[in-house]
Amino acid sequence: MKIGDVAKRTGASVRSIRHYEKVGLIRATREENGYRDFDEADVLLVRRIGRMIRLGFTTEEIATFLNCIVDDPATVTACPKVAAAHRLKLAAIERQMTDLETRRQKLLITLKAASGQDDISVPETLAYAETSPIALAHPRHPGARGLFRRRG
Repeated sequence: MKIGDVAKRTGASVRSIRHYEKVGLIRATREENGYRDFDEADVLLVRRIGRMIRLGFTTEEIATFLNCIVDDPATVTACPKVAAAHRLKLAAIERQMTDLETRRQKLLITLKAASGQDDISVPETLAYAETSPIALAHPRHPGARGLFRRRG
C-alpha cells in the first residue's frame, strides 16, 4: 500500500508518515521504483502513534515505549514503559495547569485594576501581582524573561 493510502486510512499526513519513518517509528519496505510500501500492521501502528501524539507525546517519547505498542493493543496497558510515560506526561500537564491558573489569577487582579474596579493603580496592581502569595508560590516562567524587550 502506498503512503497516500496510509494517510487516507489513518488521518495522518503524508509528511507525518515520512517523519515517523525518518525517526524510526515505522519501517516501510521499498519497491523497485523506490516507492514506500506499507502493510496493514503499518496502518495500525500509524493510528497508534497518532493517538499518542494527540495525548501530547512527542515522537521521541513514543520511541521509548514503541515496542510496547507495536504488536497487540492489549499489551499497551500491561507495559511498564507506557505507564511510566503516561505518569510523566500527566505530571507535566498538571504543572502546566497550575502555571495557567497562576497566570489567570494575576490577569484577574490586573484586569480589575485596569477596569477601574479597584482603588489602586495598574502599576501598583502589577507590583502586587508579582509579589502576592500566588506569584511567590509560582515564580515567573524563566523563558518569559525578555519576552517584551524591544529589538533594535
